[in-house]
Amino acid sequence: MIDEARSDELLMVRVQRDDMRAFETLYARHRAAVFRLAMRILDDHGQAADVTQEAFIALWRHRDQYRPDRGRVTWWLQSIARNGAINARRKQSRGDVPISPPPLELVVAPDSTEEEVIARDARRELAALVGHLPAEQRAVIELAFYAGLSHAEITERLGVPLGTIKSRIRLALERLRLGVPQDATGTTARS
Repeated sequence: MIDEARSDELLMVRVQRDDMRAFETLYARHRAAVFRLAMRILDDHGQAADVTQEAFIALWRHRDQYRPDRGRVTWWLQSIARNGAINARRKQSRGDVPISPPPLELVVAPDSTEEEVIARDARRELAALVGHLPAEQRAVIELAFYAGLSHAEITERLGVPLGTIKSRIRLALERLRLGVPQDATGTTARS
């Protein structure tokens, strides 16, 4: 049996030959994951649906640009969707619409696979760890990774120097990597 990644590559070869059935198969296979990614970034069903649709339109329009030696079809598609969602988020922020980070918990379809359930549990664990970060570190992590803002945009939004933003992100990522909350003095809490 052919694994899914190889199957996707074979489908993309057919899509590159203008095979609409192969495109529909890719769409059916990956639309839910693309939608969940867009929802995580945008926290808006309508915008997430638009980004999902635009990602697949971009895949079709630029099908000749896909190169299997650069990565899997699903990675390429997720990259297209992520960039589209971040761009939509930035447009939203330029319109002075307040950005509240999307929830770390993604919507999981009722027909979730075991892999999706494991991923959901990992997101819950990450949400709990992010919740233990000091407010300043939590804010920059949410703006950088969930709202998709650049360091310069975070600097502008928070009115904090760029070096401080970078330090807060570095410290937060280190704490998240360790997975251990620290006390107010910055020392690692031991159990």
